[in-house]
Amino acid sequence: MGFQWYGYIGLIGSILISIFTLPQLISIIKTKNTAYIHIPMYIIFLIGCTCFFIGGFMMIFNTQAADQNLANRLSNGLPLVVAQGICGIISAIIFVLKMKNYFAAKRANVSELHYCHELKKLSDEYHKKIHVLSHKQHSVEEKKEEK
Repeated sequence: MGFQWYGYIGLIGSILISIFTLPQLISIIKTKNTAYIHIPMYIIFLIGCTCFFIGGFMMIFNTQAADQNLANRLSNGLPLVVAQGICGIISAIIFVLKMKNYFAAKRANVSELHYCHELKKLSDEYHKKIHVLSHKQHSVEEKKEEK
């Protein structure tokens, strides 16, 4: 017997749950703002992800289970492993960025929100300079080609 039908539903649900953290990560990367991320919530969420991840592996590799069929064990455990693995990785990245900004703001003795806004300004200025320099480099190369 192959992968159970409920395994496919579980995988679809796992994928949807996994990508729900992605917009938050994209927003943080764009804005550099982690001020509204709550540390306790992410700690609890990461612990939960880890527990579900381990539980999924235990379902898959539990050879003591009454149902010895690997396909059934995969149907039960794989969605958890996939979802919590992806959620855990994305959430861990968000948590690391949060802690980096949190401690940097503490060292600078400013609010995290102020620190994040200044970080965003510096990032934008840097990207503008890179853009200008790349256009200058392109102009120089064009002039060389004309000669």
